[in-house]
Amino acid sequence: MTGNPVSATRAVRRGRFRPALEDAFIPALLVCLVVVLTMSTDSFLSKGNILNVLTSMAILAIVSFGQTFVIAGGGFDLSIGAQVALHGVVAALVMAATQNILFGLLAAAVTGVLFGLLNGILVIGLRVHPFMITLGTSVVATGVTLIASNSESVGGLPASIAGFGTGRPLGIPWIVWLMVACFVISLFLLSVSPFGLRVLSTGGNREAARLAGLRVDRTTVMTFVIAGVFAAVAGAAITARLQSAQPTVGGELELFSVAAVVLGGSALHGGKASMWRTLLGVLVISVIQNGLNLLGVGDAWQSVAVGLVFILAMSAELLRRFSPARKSRPVDPPGTEEPGRAEATPAAI
Repeated sequence: MTGNPVSATRAVRRGRFRPALEDAFIPALLVCLVVVLTMSTDSFLSKGNILNVLTSMAILAIVSFGQTFVIAGGGFDLSIGAQVALHGVVAALVMAATQNILFGLLAAAVTGVLFGLLNGILVIGLRVHPFMITLGTSVVATGVTLIASNSESVGGLPASIAGFGTGRPLGIPWIVWLMVACFVISLFLLSVSPFGLRVLSTGGNREAARLAGLRVDRTTVMTFVIAGVFAAVAGAAITARLQSAQPTVGGELELFSVAAVVLGGSALHGGKASMWRTLLGVLVISVIQNGLNLLGVGDAWQSVAVGLVFILAMSAELLRRFSPARKSRPVDPPGTEEPGRAEATPAAI
């Protein structure tokens, strides 16, 4: 007995249409938010408020780019928020001691690399889930930060650093330009360079990647190193903006970054990631926070709203994982993937 060709054709069309709807969910949500907030407030689309949104999202975006690499490789980093505070304090201490901005930035970068190496080596050496490893290193980083700073803000930075906090090249805050630079680098590494394919292959099927000759342990360590470097960039940027280092900054950044990555469309179990959609996920969270501020919503209700965004992110991940359309989706020919979006397949390995 043969199947009904009309039904088969409809099934194929539904299988192609549903993923399209799934991919359009976050952009559609962002458009809806913009429309609602534009109608509800008088200043949402003003130039000043748009720059305010971009400025406020920059730190979360930079951290989320690093988190995307870890998640794409099948890992998880709960230490990113604590790292931001630690690297910021290290940068401030070195700058205060040497009165040299470059030395401070280099010190932050070195601690970012070392902390990333620590996370990666512990994960592959102990064979413990990254959730537990990075939870432990997060607590360690918090303690080290408080010890190094004596639980106080670190000041005495060079006077010239004030330009980094207030500078506006071409009328745009420098921290927004920094976010754009980090995005371009991340997009290249994940979607263009061979390293990105190794990361996605490792996250998609670790054993298959190993059998294919990929150095999966080295790739895993490198994802944590990249996350550490981006955390160092974020920590140094906060220190420059505040012209001092605060040992308590970075709280909840690890949770917000995971929510942004998953909400954007990356698979929480690894193997699929998109820097463009991570950026959209960050933008959705930032627009919600900005809109609630413009509407005069209190901090308590803002926390409720952001919590609902987290639940939405996890719900989107479950829908993607168990969607029949996703399981039956035909594999796109090489070179036809969405720009900035990458997904590992057995053929790619």
